[in-house]
Parts: sequence; structure tokens; C-alpha cells
Amino acid sequence: MAKVILSSELQRYTDGTREFKVAANTYQDLVTELRQRFPALTAAVIGKHAIAIDGMLIQTPLLETFNSNSELVFVARIAG
Repeated sequence: MAKVILSSELQRYTDGTREFKVAANTYQDLVTELRQRFPALTAAVIGKHAIAIDGMLIQTPLLETFNSNSELVFVARIAG
């Protein structure tokens, strides 16, 4: 299962949960699983964040896939 690490901002919506495992292997399935697990974590809130998949930062991850041993790190989106 892929490992998810949330930014401190997102932890406000997960009662402080920082790390956990997910069964998803696509970004869309990941968002669905996150919303089921943490109802306060809406798609709009998630959409304000980029994700690093195995160290590669992706600003718009809508169609991204990952492996069951991947590390997924949500970070605040960088605007410039």
C-alpha cells in the first residue's frame, strides 16, 4: 500500500493524522479514499495542494498513477 504524508495544513482536516497507507494507485482514487476516510478533507481543500510522488513534485496531478510502494507527500502549491 502507498504511504501518504500530509502537510500540517491538511492535518487540520484529519484530526492530526500525518501519515497513513492507502490502497489507491491513481490520484483520482486517492482523492476518493481520502474523502471517505476524512470527510472534512474536501476535494476543494485537496485541490489547493500539489503532490510529490516518490520525490517528484507534480502541481496538477489529475491523471497521475503510482505504485503500491510509492510515497505520496501533499504540499502547499507554489504560486509565482
